[in-house]
Amino acid sequence: MPRLSPCGILPSHEPAPTAVGAVGTSIRTLPRDRQAPRRPRGFALVELLVVLAIIGTLSGLLLTAVSHMREAGRKLQCSNNLKQVALGVCTYQAARRTFPPGAEAIPAGPALPGGTEHAWSSFILPQIEEAGIAARIDYGKRWDAAGANATAAALTIPTYVCPSGVLSLPGKQDYGGIAGTYIIPSGMDHPALDAHSNGTLIPVVSAARRGVMPSEVLDGLSSTLLVAESVDRGHPPRWSAGGPDHLPWAWGANTIYQIAPFINVKDDQGIRSNHIGGAFGAFADGHGRFLDENLDTDVLAALCTRSGGETNTGVAN
Repeated sequence: MPRLSPCGILPSHEPAPTAVGAVGTSIRTLPRDRQAPRRPRGFALVELLVVLAIIGTLSGLLLTAVSHMREAGRKLQCSNNLKQVALGVCTYQAARRTFPPGAEAIPAGPALPGGTEHAWSSFILPQIEEAGIAARIDYGKRWDAAGANATAAALTIPTYVCPSGVLSLPGKQDYGGIAGTYIIPSGMDHPALDAHSNGTLIPVVSAARRGVMPSEVLDGLSSTLLVAESVDRGHPPRWSAGGPDHLPWAWGANTIYQIAPFINVKDDQGIRSNHIGGAFGAFADGHGRFLDENLDTDVLAALCTRSGGETNTGVAN
């Protein structure tokens, strides 16, 4: 019992008892060992795995979208390159009334039995704003003659390089002039007799050094391929030994003789690219388009010839 003061009042240093239920009643806090258990903070393993799965899925979608955007940019640049090349060839033709030779293969004695082998893409350098490089080349000597010609041939010309290409090579050329096709048409058992020269950028073997004239493109300029992608090509077996293991822009070997019946055939020297679904081509009237890799074989052969008499309505335009 608390002791009373002489006046019957509890001392101030001792707290007065409180009645149960009275206003202001204080409630004592239960000991920690008697409180309700709390849920531990943090993620459960299942929750963590779900979050990681969502993050992984979103990351995959983002990377795919970025990859597609980059390839779209590369395709656009490749298309622009090919249009610039086609414009250069057509400008050359407008000035000389003939397309440039695909390759200069005029025999010039024992030293040059196959000619100088300069390429169509070397002849149009001034028309694609590369006159400075053209000025270094001696067209009376072989394309890779020691000295200025060899130095020029090793230069990289951005217009001639597809950004989707994989290999990095001296003087790389990812676009080939269409010289002809060895595709066997339906109903025949052999290629056309002029398969080696039925295209638009053909090798010249006479002293006149004259290429194909527009009037000789009987199938129509808008229906006949001029240049097409041929990315990361190696050394074609039909050309002289001793050349490099790839096809520089300065060498006349960088023409296309379409042999495969389809576009984008692996390890083929024909029309091919690293783009999904097809390859870019430019036509003799200067316009370009994306060629579907599932293009009909006869249509593909017709596009590669200048005077086969075929009709390609709806394909080239």
